[in-house]
Amino acid sequence: MSTLQDTELLHTAGPIGLRHVQAGARGVLEAGGTATEQGAAALTVLDTDLQARAWIPRGSAPLLAGTLFLDASGARGCV
Repeated sequence: MSTLQDTELLHTAGPIGLRHVQAGARGVLEAGGTATEQGAAALTVLDTDLQARAWIPRGSAPLLAGTLFLDASGARGCV
């Protein structure tokens, strides 16, 4: 999500919204990713913000779900 050009999000939130979501995703990564307490907290903040704005990164969702699955399964080095 931090670099993906999500066309659905671009359509609904515009270029500024897309950059906002990308920055939020970079914040999760910079906090250590979802496997860390800080990264998980940053993801919760991003998710809450996106829900409040009714922005749904549909193009990113399948990629995010797959990444979270691989991360949780310990499949490091596969991504």
